[in-house]
Amino acid sequence: MTHVAAVGRSLFVNRWAFVPVVMLAAVVTAAVLVVTLAVNDRGATAAEPDYYRKGAAWDDWKKQLALNGVLRWVVTPNVVASHTAAGFARLELAIADKHGMPIEGAVVHATVIPILDGDARVELMLTHDGAGQYSAELPIRIGGQWEIRSTVEWHGNRVCDRVRRTVEFQAKRAVGDAQ
Repeated sequence: MTHVAAVGRSLFVNRWAFVPVVMLAAVVTAAVLVVTLAVNDRGATAAEPDYYRKGAAWDDWKKQLALNGVLRWVVTPNVVASHTAAGFARLELAIADKHGMPIEGAVVHATVIPILDGDARVELMLTHDGAGQYSAELPIRIGGQWEIRSTVEWHGNRVCDRVRRTVEFQAKRAVGDAQ
């Protein structure tokens, strides 16, 4: 028997010694594939900005929630079609006190976060439109679920609210399309 044949026969007889090597290579390949797919997804690496400070101020947040309950202001967000840019949206907030009276002249901030792409968050300063209505144009066009975080400050009182809404955009039609 030649030396090459002896080595070949030895590898064939000891083929089970390669099973752990093949299994380890399969596990490493699967791990690389899963991580690559997860990280390449749009918005997969989105994180809450300044999350450490927010976590450290948890007691303040709980106090704010208690104050919200005492004031009982009603903040009603609505996402409608934009008046200025076709195909985009506009955030409108209706703000009233616990008796249903509109709150006029408040300072209103909102953060809009599309859940599908958390990196596309938008900070807005809403303008007063009258009768407790505040609005701002949204410069994003991402459908799906959105989180709307609003802060209303009026005469030394402050109310913070979080709500989720589902927003769907209609497909843009070409100029020549007719119905």
